[in-house]
Amino acid sequence: MAKKVTGMAAEIFALICSLFMLVPFYMILINSFKSKEGAALVNLSLPDEWHIVENYTEMFREGGLGLAFRNSVLLTVPSVLVIIFVSSLAGFVLQRRVSKASKRLLMLILMGLFIPGQIIPTYFICYYMHVRTFLAAGLVLIASNLSMGVFLYTGYFKSIPRELDESAMLDGCNGLQLFFHIIFPLLKPITVTLFIITFMGIWNDFGTTIYFLNSSRNFTLTLTIYNFFGVHSSDWNLVFANVIAVSLPVIIVYFMAQKQIMSGMTSGAVKG
Repeated sequence: MAKKVTGMAAEIFALICSLFMLVPFYMILINSFKSKEGAALVNLSLPDEWHIVENYTEMFREGGLGLAFRNSVLLTVPSVLVIIFVSSLAGFVLQRRVSKASKRLLMLILMGLFIPGQIIPTYFICYYMHVRTFLAAGLVLIASNLSMGVFLYTGYFKSIPRELDESAMLDGCNGLQLFFHIIFPLLKPITVTLFIITFMGIWNDFGTTIYFLNSSRNFTLTLTIYNFFGVHSSDWNLVFANVIAVSLPVIIVYFMAQKQIMSGMTSGAVKG
């Protein structure tokens, strides 16, 4: 009985603590409904007058969110697909090939998880190579996320028995047929996990895109906040509305796929 009471108390305490994480989101949401003067106070009180339709309509009109949404899709979707394609192939080869060279190469790739990127030298390298705007930003974001992809896939491949490879090869499959027809369909949980992680990271990226997409026509959704600080420097109600609009797609995608994320992150963790 004492253990049950202690467990329930711990769960209630953890629930109360987790609710504090919602306070920033509540503050942003409630201030996006206020007038210009009310939002400038940046507090948690309810609006004296609600300006929901007016604020969001003006935010969409002034912020150019339609063009920015297109830019975000053009940058995010191809980058994520390349990350999945390259990291899955690399992870399969590095995990299946037992040699000192493959182990050293894997360690070299995984060092990218710990070594911070240097954006200024990278920018000048792209500039002098005449790689600009979306291509430059996409290549940098792909390179910065490949280590995570290889790490997740190599861990997951440990749960797929090598006997499956041998059986497919005996049936006449070559290397590409083995991977794409036999192995890759088994990677759905970890592929969905990597897709969501990289999608959220690239969609919300600010530090890389601000250097390479430094024109209002090239802005992604995350960068559209600058449209309000330039023209509406004190319109915090529009800034908060912009933050909500930018965050909403990622929140929806995350909650739709959170079960797949947990499944992919734990699969292969205790095998091999």
